[in-house]
Amino acid sequence: MTDLARMEDAARDIARGAGDILLKGFRSASTVVSYKSRTNLVTDADRASEDFIYRELSDAFPDHSIVAEEGSGKDAGDGFVWYVDPLDGTNNYAHGIDQFCVSLGVTRGHAGPVVMGVIFDPCRGEMFTATEGGGAFLNGNAVAVSETGELGYSILATGFPYDKDVNEDNNLREFGRIMPRVQGIRRMGSAALDMASVACGRFEGYWERGIKSWDIAAGVLLVREAGGAVTGYRGEEPDLNGGRIAATNGRVHSELLKLLASD
Repeated sequence: MTDLARMEDAARDIARGAGDILLKGFRSASTVVSYKSRTNLVTDADRASEDFIYRELSDAFPDHSIVAEEGSGKDAGDGFVWYVDPLDGTNNYAHGIDQFCVSLGVTRGHAGPVVMGVIFDPCRGEMFTATEGGGAFLNGNAVAVSETGELGYSILATGFPYDKDVNEDNNLREFGRIMPRVQGIRRMGSAALDMASVACGRFEGYWERGIKSWDIAAGVLLVREAGGAVTGYRGEEPDLNGGRIAATNGRVHSELLKLLASD
């Protein structure tokens, strides 16, 4: 078994285990919600999921580095690096909305490409997986981006940064330009699931600013392996920590970038 295949097998099992933890606390009166800020929440389920993932990854891959949203992590050198979002969609989760997931992405080195990604939606039992050069899959079945070729016939997804009330660069200008030119825009509340939806053809595209590496690492590979395109707003190679990303089926990418880069 190759390194990537072994990592994918482990990631699927770990994501399922973390998903079980999240489901136990979902819509439970015992779930504890804390506030990083008024708009940025964290729950005890985030932390329990991350603790579980960190332990499992450390045991299975002691020589790999880990970067996780709630602060767990280790630097084991410039080998494989895991980017862990133990609960993407925390605000949804805290409000009882069933749009959240576990996201695990692996890069080759701290500045290298994403080579493996797993996104698990425990509410629907949907497991999205991809390895470098191996295609993208949903529950073991190959998926591909949509064939829609015009932005005007597209459904897109987006999100807004936590500091939207104090930062003028809050995506409202972009939203206002794009909304009249598409069939519709969805704000689902989980960047990882938005990108998975692009990969399997549910959305034609997704864009957002203010996101983090753990939000999008797995999704970048899923979209590309499904035949789509992922760049920064100006067509550059996306920086996982750069905070601006556009992912599409490739067919509407240039149209979307023209609207994103028109400031």
